[in-house]
Amino acid sequence: MVLTKELTSRITDFFRFSRQEISGLLVAVIVTGFIFSFRDWGDQTFNFIVGLQNFSLALIIAVVSFFFRLSLQKIAALSWGYTAEFKVWWTGLVIALVVAFVSRGWVPLVLIGMMVSSFMVKQRLGEFRYGFSHSSNALVALWGVIASLIAATLFAVGLHVFPQSYLFGTGLLMNLIMALCALLPLPQLEGLQIYFGSRGQYFSGVVATLLAATLLLTKTTAGLLITIILGSLIGIVFLLKRSGQ
Repeated sequence: MVLTKELTSRITDFFRFSRQEISGLLVAVIVTGFIFSFRDWGDQTFNFIVGLQNFSLALIIAVVSFFFRLSLQKIAALSWGYTAEFKVWWTGLVIALVVAFVSRGWVPLVLIGMMVSSFMVKQRLGEFRYGFSHSSNALVALWGVIASLIAATLFAVGLHVFPQSYLFGTGLLMNLIMALCALLPLPQLEGLQIYFGSRGQYFSGVVATLLAATLLLTKTTAGLLITIILGSLIGIVFLLKRSGQ
């Protein structure tokens, strides 16, 4: 990790989304929005207006969630001397669509792809083992899971204040499923990067995601508070460990 001033400079110089990333994300957003609004086109009968409203809200949730997740990953990558680029998994999007149709929307999946890190020669000078680090790459991938859990917690806070909100309820579910799907050990997803980079980080990510999902889906004040407290404690430990390096 680098000092805040250096990280700020790297973000200014290198933080951006390419046209290829944006085009892939647009398709991923539309597919994900459709999947998560699949069952919300009316209660008993089909209602185009209601369905279009819910689809639009799902699109907004997907845009915010994806941008937040990928942005944190790009920033984390820059802090370790890498550039991170999003690679859409076209087959995964098709699989998610097929599963949504077969299950009639009961099994929503987020199989959008992964971040691919590239070695930055000058920015890695002075770093331990200088060259490409699988453990650092695993941390970049893990930050995607962390970002989804943070977003899920924020949506859970909104849902606690507005219990009937479609926006916050769908946002909570989407981000939890995104975190779980990202941990699948498949070559086109980040779970495999985390697994081979650090077994400890992989299983810690699985446990943290399952625990957060269990607590947040109770939709209780206690579950929300426990999630926030545990997340804050883990964040403090991470910052203290970083400052001691």
